[in-house]
Amino acid sequence: EEERELEKKEDKARSNLRSSAQTQYESGVNTQDIPKHIAVIMDGNRRYGRKVYGSATKGHWDGSKTLVNFAKWCLAEQIQILTVYAFSTENWNRSAAEISSLMTIFLQYCEELRTEAIKRDIRIHVLSTDKEKIPKDVRSGLEKMERETQNGKKLIMNVCLSYGSRGEILHACKSIAYDVQYGIIPSLDLITEEDVQRRLLTSHSLLPRSGEENGDKEHTFDNFVDPDIILRTSGEMRLSNFLLWQSAYSELFFIDKTWPEITKDDLLKVIRSYSKGRKRRYGK
Repeated sequence: EEERELEKKEDKARSNLRSSAQTQYESGVNTQDIPKHIAVIMDGNRRYGRKVYGSATKGHWDGSKTLVNFAKWCLAEQIQILTVYAFSTENWNRSAAEISSLMTIFLQYCEELRTEAIKRDIRIHVLSTDKEKIPKDVRSGLEKMERETQNGKKLIMNVCLSYGSRGEILHACKSIAYDVQYGIIPSLDLITEEDVQRRLLTSHSLLPRSGEENGDKEHTFDNFVDPDIILRTSGEMRLSNFLLWQSAYSELFFIDKTWPEITKDDLLKVIRSYSKGRKRRYGK
């Protein structure tokens, strides 16, 4: 019975991936005011699963479908980078049964996302601070997805899986310490924010500056695009070890709906609010 239900969900997800529904530009926001980079803490799958199915793990399947739809909506609204928090390093502390279910979902959707990302010109990166904990079959699927979508140009999609921001910053600091120790960076006084930034897992989130026709030129610090928006669902109001360095000047949005309940209208409201009601001064 449960296997048949999962098969139905997979079929529905495939249909959503291939559908052109809700792929039209709808926000009405001037292109120069659209956020370039949206990052999402996809919270509430378990809560939704308990409420709708009486099973926390079943909510993750619906959450996966919402992720697929959300990527399509971002494409339609000309968002250039989408970063999602799929599984934190702290999530390894959950029950073995739930972790097993989540890994099954990741493995199933690797192939689906890979195929459709190629069709839709999406480049997928998987950001992990503790890759060794990811099962080998899942890791292999993720690597294949990254490798075969590397030429995508319409949307950069970062999937944070087995990721923790403190670990990411710690790794960057260790890398800098190594470079100072062995003379690659001649002096502590020469360490800059750019040295940290280029060692973060999001360092590939680059967009060409005005006047550059492509991304082939060597990038400098102001090419890095940190999230304009951090969006968290399910009513929680914290970052939970997600993009702590990168979110220094991000606008924070919190929606009191679980992740599987999110609709395109919710995204449109966030984009419109960002473009019309939020003034980013960067300390000026």
